[in-house]
Amino acid sequence: MVNPPEVPMDTAPVHPEYPVRTKRLRLRPVRADDLEAVYAHRSLPEVALYLPHEPHTREVTAQTLRRLIAGESLATPGDWLGLAVETEVGRVVGEVFLRRDDREPATGEVGFAFHPDVWATGIATEAVTAALDIAFDSFGWHRVYGVCDVRNIASAALMRRIGMRHEAVMRRNSYLKNDWCNDSMFAVLASEWRRTPPRSADERAVDAAAATFFSAFTRAGGEPVNPDAARSVLAPGAVIERVDADGRVERRGAEEFLASRRSPPRGGEPADGDVFEVSWTTMIAAGRALRGSLIFRRGVRDGVPFTGWSRVALQLRPATGAWLVESLTWTDEPDTP
Repeated sequence: MVNPPEVPMDTAPVHPEYPVRTKRLRLRPVRADDLEAVYAHRSLPEVALYLPHEPHTREVTAQTLRRLIAGESLATPGDWLGLAVETEVGRVVGEVFLRRDDREPATGEVGFAFHPDVWATGIATEAVTAALDIAFDSFGWHRVYGVCDVRNIASAALMRRIGMRHEAVMRRNSYLKNDWCNDSMFAVLASEWRRTPPRSADERAVDAAAATFFSAFTRAGGEPVNPDAARSVLAPGAVIERVDADGRVERRGAEEFLASRRSPPRGGEPADGDVFEVSWTTMIAAGRALRGSLIFRRGVRDGVPFTGWSRVALQLRPATGAWLVESLTWTDEPDTP
């Protein structure tokens, strides 16, 4: 039998020197002067959709920041540390949270919220990975878990992506927006986190190219959010094939595809929606990368909400400092209203 380490309940963990820097980001405890930046995303309905509160008013955001600042040392079990996520230009684009468990001091919880401007860019993955490094390497925690609504496909995909395993579905576990909801729990142990082999620079570059490409499919109010997102990762002469649920094949060149992203939705196309890469497999060999992805789609088409799944096969080739998509086949499965 292995006895758990003695971690005093009344002792704050040792914090790293802030800001903690990653390739593109800086993480540091939230401050009172983050109010406007944090309110900018916490006030959005799409950010609050699966969170246990309605979109924030400015006063509620101010109260939340005061509470996070008061508990940032994590000296008291149950307190949350709020880490502001800053880009290289100093913009706060989201938050990552670490909570010290109030029953087991060597266990913690992770949470996160980000502005839609940085969804599907890899920013959230980079920030949450850095937060777990803090939890294990600085705080010395044994286990970190995260909980999300089972409908929150994007958050679940992120936790899988960084190596957290799906441990349970807790039925009717939380009361959210006037209804009892099912929650998914993900977790990772310190021994697993440190054993995970680092991804190569090529693998990270392929991840970034895929995330950038898929971000081109987000629309809001009928308007593309980032219509030219895919341009930087499409090779000259790239070919995109899309196979719909009835087996019809549509073949487009790179410029034709980009033009379709900028134009208003045609009949049958989603007026609002986005896509999430839920799982994927990448193989790099002989100067090419092959990536097979499972995509979750959701949105509104002809006034009716829908969800659906797609399977995407990408072939990429290396370029200076990046990988470019040279061919792609996208196969849709039937939508679910």
